[in-house]
Amino acid sequence: MPKKQGDRLNVGEVKSSILKFILKNEKLVGEPAIREFLLKRYNIMDQGNINRHLHDLQKLDCIELISPEKKGLRNYWDIKKLKNLRNIKQQFPEIRLNDYEKSIKIVLKEHEHFENSPEWLTFYLKLLLSASFFNTSIETEGRELDRGTWKIYITTIGSYRHQRIDELLELCYFAHIKCHSEFKMSEEGFKNTIKAHPWEIYRFFAEDVLLKLFEEEFPGFPKEIPHLISKTKLSGIEEIPERIPEEINEKDFIRYMLDAMRLRIEEKIDFEYIKDDLLLEHFLHHDMLIGADSPEELYFINRTKENHTLHRGSTVPEQVVIGEAELADLKLASEMIFKYKQPSRFSFNTVDEIYQAVLEFYSRWQLQQ
Repeated sequence: MPKKQGDRLNVGEVKSSILKFILKNEKLVGEPAIREFLLKRYNIMDQGNINRHLHDLQKLDCIELISPEKKGLRNYWDIKKLKNLRNIKQQFPEIRLNDYEKSIKIVLKEHEHFENSPEWLTFYLKLLLSASFFNTSIETEGRELDRGTWKIYITTIGSYRHQRIDELLELCYFAHIKCHSEFKMSEEGFKNTIKAHPWEIYRFFAEDVLLKLFEEEFPGFPKEIPHLISKTKLSGIEEIPERIPEEINEKDFIRYMLDAMRLRIEEKIDFEYIKDDLLLEHFLHHDMLIGADSPEELYFINRTKENHTLHRGSTVPEQVVIGEAELADLKLASEMIFKYKQPSRFSFNTVDEIYQAVLEFYSRWQLQQ
């Protein structure tokens, strides 16, 4: 309700309202618009008082001053950086930043999610629906989030495969140094190097290229390994026993190494498929703990997990291929857009209209590939 002259204002109320007003506007906000808003909302007319509020917010690094190109023109104000969002969260915790399209788009840009991928839209909705996810995303870089999600994966759903890879590599390392005492790489270095290599790409290299790579990066390894990678493409490899022996010979070394490489490829693919679901579920639990969860958040996460049992395409920018899972995600996204009227690009009157607009937008990007 608009305040009447003489009404007592809460501490920080005017500044909080200015921030919300700027957040509601997609573009820069001119000072005349801010003055008009404060006149209607609080009956504040004193320009000096208004300027004081604005410059106080600037000093707190909550807003940015956009000076005019020519002297005498109006100033503009905006919220455009992660540091602005972090400071608003700290100074004005009552503002639910993830309610606003402007703040969500800032996070998406900083985390390098691009609008030409369907992932942008699903990530947008995750930020909109989960306060915990949004708050973590303004405090944490994308790489840190990925590292944290990886830890969750290898200690929960992916723990068996991850442990088996480590055990196989440990077995192979000691078998190799037993036969090749001149091999100087440490066990930790050996395991980390093997796990870091993009073996899924190595499957497509010619045998002579593989031989050269192994000579440079794995001196002392049997030449049979790159030969078998080239021959088998790391699929259809001779099976090894479920129970890993305590010791193997040099001949078995090759089989066990190839199996470790194959499992590492599977692990990476599985993690890429499941990491978003793990992240969503983690923050749902956190929202539940702090009482910030909603029925819509639970519905979105449960439906997303169901969708991701379907066949997937690719949502990497410039390689977009929309599969059954992505189509189901976009249908679900359309329901959420209809309810929350965000993102405004897809704001139409019915769920079906939104879905068609979403399909048209992302199909356009796909057809340009």
